[in-house]
Amino acid sequence: FLSFFPISLTQLSPEERRLLDSIAWPETPRLPVPISLNMTSDPAHSTFTILPVRAGGQWHVGDELEALIQIGDFQGRPKQFGGDFLVARLHDPELLAGVAGRVVDHLNGSYTAVFPLLWEGRAQVEVTPKSILLEHPGRMAFNSLFRSGSVSETTVCNVCLPPDQPLCNYTDLHTGEPWFCYKPRNLGCDTRINHFREDVKRVLMAKEEILFLSPSMNPRQTSLSRVLSASNRTDVDQ
Repeated sequence: FLSFFPISLTQLSPEERRLLDSIAWPETPRLPVPISLNMTSDPAHSTFTILPVRAGGQWHVGDELEALIQIGDFQGRPKQFGGDFLVARLHDPELLAGVAGRVVDHLNGSYTAVFPLLWEGRAQVEVTPKSILLEHPGRMAFNSLFRSGSVSETTVCNVCLPPDQPLCNYTDLHTGEPWFCYKPRNLGCDTRINHFREDVKRVLMAKEEILFLSPSMNPRQTSLSRVLSASNRTDVDQ
């Protein structure tokens, strides 16, 4: 694959440092090999608790709600390290209102999700674990159509492609965001007319597919949720 050379941290501006810090991912400690699937995160053995209002009383619009999340494994034991990718949201299906929560990883299997309360009435807190396939960064397949007159060709595109054939470089000159397509055999790079997603590559082997469909994986238990209520502040509250 293409090689990307890291930029020295001394070359970064304070704003760029803050951006890097905000997306930094905690390192997962080394696990015994071979690792048992029972040691991985299990939503069925994970819980979260909505913490009480710090000042006491009820929640009001403008407050921040905090939820403490504890991730467990398939044996029901609390995990001792972080690195899980959790999506937390606060929403009301009837109002079609929602807001994303900010998740803080405490690096010990517990997390805190923080939500701003932006509307009056009922709201549902939902925490969903997501899996990240770092070993397969190119699961999404994208194509572009090249055309000149009556000649047209379709080639594969992505942010990173093996350089085993000529490439067209469409990297954004302003943002630096990389994008490449394989060069058509009979057309130039300037004849590209559109872009579309082709497919999602399957990365599980047959035995893994069977494992993830087994009852022990409990595939229906994919998220945790709680319902709460918030009200507008009154003159007395203020």
